Amino acid sequence: MIKVHCFVSCVCEVIKKTEGVDHRPYYFGVWDADFDVLDNGVLTYHSEKISHDFFKNWYELLYGIKINQWYNEQQSKEENVNVLLELINNKPKHRHIMVMLDLSMLPERENKFHQSPFPHYCMLETTEKEEEWFMFDPDFRWEGVLPKEKILAAIRNPAVKGGYYFDANHLVPSSSETIEAYFNTCIKHDSNPMTEAVRSILHLYTSGKEQHRLAELGNALKQLPVLAIRKYAYEHAYAYFWEELGLSEEWFEAWCDEIELLVKGYTTIQYRVMKLAMTGQLDLVKELEVKLAEQDEREYKIKNGLQACFEEWSQKIHAQKLVAN
Repeated sequence: MIKVHCFVSCVCEVIKKTEGVDHRPYYFGVWDADFDVLDNGVLTYHSEKISHDFFKNWYELLYGIKINQWYNEQQSKEENVNVLLELINNKPKHRHIMVMLDLSMLPERENKFHQSPFPHYCMLETTEKEEEWFMFDPDFRWEGVLPKEKILAAIRNPAVKGGYYFDANHLVPSSSETIEAYFNTCIKHDSNPMTEAVRSILHLYTSGKEQHRLAELGNALKQLPVLAIRKYAYEHAYAYFWEELGLSEEWFEAWCDEIELLVKGYTTIQYRVMKLAMTGQLDLVKELEVKLAEQDEREYKIKNGLQACFEEWSQKIHAQKLVAN
């Protein structure tokens, strides 16, 4: 399965390794996960306004594990680094320690989105060598040993701040009632927030208050690829219901194709946006409007298909409970 959200990937890794517990429902919250549009009309996956409280709360509800925030924004960077050092040096075996760092400062690591800075969550542990740490990055499917000081330098970058830990020794399977509540909370049938944001930014730079900065439209949507991969979370959800309902592989693959087209659609939009920004050809706006409308249509189709799966699954679960009683 494709990884789509660094915070979610970190906390899901332990679930995947626990027999009888399914991580896939947790991804219901990812396809429309929070992002931000800054005051100057820049789309971003990381900002001061974005909180992980939604994912923290639902993780505890779904799996019985509390995610604790160790990073204190009221303290200095060095004070927080000292807290991290203490946590890592005294880590029980069942504890997982997450930290946000600037991935662009670690040339040993692939920065496939070419972002700088690149705020990213990963997990850390000590090794037998005091000068080296073990880094585990489930989101990019990477693990390995790196110099401790290089990692600390990436953590000390003022552009990044954040960290959590959780103890996974009492992980429990999710109840069907909680999965139902979570799905109903996450599914948005009347809006596609990311496509709506892209449309608003397009208007802002072509006919709104930022039109004098049309040449900067490409930079305003530079992080679109980072956000677009979140739509692969639909694949996790379809995989869950596919298995639960015993549906055909052809059915599942057909929905995966739709999801792939949705993700690639944002790539097409970004290329056309870059062309518009470079050339100033406003006739491209109409092309982009058409493409955004196609994105909306495809995503609503995916959401409706998922809703139908959810309803069939829910009916099956309730029928099983009636028989059991």
